Amino acid sequence: MAGSISLSAMAAMRAGAGLVTALVPDRCLETVAGFDPCIMTIPAPDTVLGHFDTTAMSIFESHALKADAIAIGPGMGTKSGSIALVSLACCMKTVPRVFDADALNILAVSSDEYRVEGPAVLTPHPGEMQRLTGVHASDRDGQINAAIRLAAELDVVVLLKGTKTIVTDGKECWTNTTGNPGMAKGGSGDCLTGIIASLMGQGLSAFMSAKLGAFVHGRAGDLAAEAIGEAGMTPTDVIAALPQAIAEVVRRS
Repeated sequence: MAGSISLSAMAAMRAGAGLVTALVPDRCLETVAGFDPCIMTIPAPDTVLGHFDTTAMSIFESHALKADAIAIGPGMGTKSGSIALVSLACCMKTVPRVFDADALNILAVSSDEYRVEGPAVLTPHPGEMQRLTGVHASDRDGQINAAIRLAAELDVVVLLKGTKTIVTDGKECWTNTTGNPGMAKGGSGDCLTGIIASLMGQGLSAFMSAKLGAFVHGRAGDLAAEAIGEAGMTPTDVIAALPQAIAEVVRRS
């Protein structure tokens, strides 16, 4: 799903990142590069079906260790090459990371083998949270409690998506108040991933990056809804509104 990582990359840039690089399977390179000329791209070895090959690990490691932050998961699939990259990202404890989408699905089935270390944010939606913890997606209170336990156990930050997104570090639990139903569309979560990674790369803590990321993401969604309406807005409209949302936060601070 080349659009997923493209949305993440552009959201990261609109959220203030100076340089954003997308490492993608070689067959996806032109699609991602054509999404916006501001996205830098690195081709990685892939399979005939366009998934990451396991040999992509060396390329990922050489670039990731130089990064200020890493986002992993959007659109990457759960084949063996992706599993290898997620396993490597888990132990890169010197680099702040955001684990989303398929990275979470990989962790859900490999939790005994791979354990996230160091500064990291996990951003599950209710379905992904169910796979991670076993708590049903319809049990919101149960999932919130599970998010708190998971954050405390792994010493990470968990952002649980939903009507009112919650962010927890295992000790404190914060509830976001921005956003609207028009954001319940494919790609919205990918944008949030890019925003959080951007903020972490700019030096904010994992907890603050997740809280501020959720707030400005929702506020940008509210601005997009005001401009064109909830029904027709898309994640690209949210990305376009990010600078205004961030400017509002800066003025208030």
